[in-house]
Amino acid sequence: MDDPNAEKKPCFLGTFSVKYIQWLLEVKVMKIFAVYIVVAGVMVFFSAFAQAALIPIAITAEVTGVGDRLGVLEGNINAGDIITGMYIYDSSTPDSDPFEEYRGVYEHHAPPYGITLTVGGFVFMTDPDNVNFIIEIGNDLLTIAWIYDAYRLESENNLPLSNGLSVDYFSLELFDLSASALSSDALPTTAPVLDHWYTGYADIRISGSGRGSFGIDGHLTSAVLIPEPATLALLGLGGLALVRRHKRSIEL
Repeated sequence: MDDPNAEKKPCFLGTFSVKYIQWLLEVKVMKIFAVYIVVAGVMVFFSAFAQAALIPIAITAEVTGVGDRLGVLEGNINAGDIITGMYIYDSSTPDSDPFEEYRGVYEHHAPPYGITLTVGGFVFMTDPDNVNFIIEIGNDLLTIAWIYDAYRLESENNLPLSNGLSVDYFSLELFDLSASALSSDALPTTAPVLDHWYTGYADIRISGSGRGSFGIDGHLTSAVLIPEPATLALLGLGGLALVRRHKRSIEL
């Protein structure tokens, strides 16, 4: 029988176990809370894009000419090569010049809006940290000689190429000399139907200047709206990667 008056020694193992369990619970709660915050942020991210009327359009084009007198592209891009890529805009963007009756100008200054094009192993991409992506829609524009429709987009701030070459701008231009391709100067919610621009031209231009001067011309061959599920899947992959990255940082 134990002596009730005997001195009781502290149970180190029991104290340690209780404190360890408390610590585990605290860490677990912190992890759950952190992941909850990240997931909530991703949900807000998706919600913002749902309200923003995201319009992603996949395009292809054929290179029709290359100006590269100094050989800075190293012969990697030639006439006949295929350009692939996409551009993204927000169809709810307001017209920055609403008083112009026949032309709408729609400026985008935040990611993911902009253009990404790939050809000859090079990637031409709008700088996501300094977006200056503009779409101009012209309906029944008047010149001295004719009336025409125009669809033009341009990215002025872009990432350098993998070999360090700077990219001044790249653009996509559609013109219809019958003035029947568009019915207004509002931003379209669908991809341009290239058959509607048959009386004009559909060109892509990419250029750099200075010692790395070059120019690439291409003819647009397809433009297709990316379906919403595919768009959400692309954004979802980025969101899940963000969650996994945060979980790894917490565990470390």
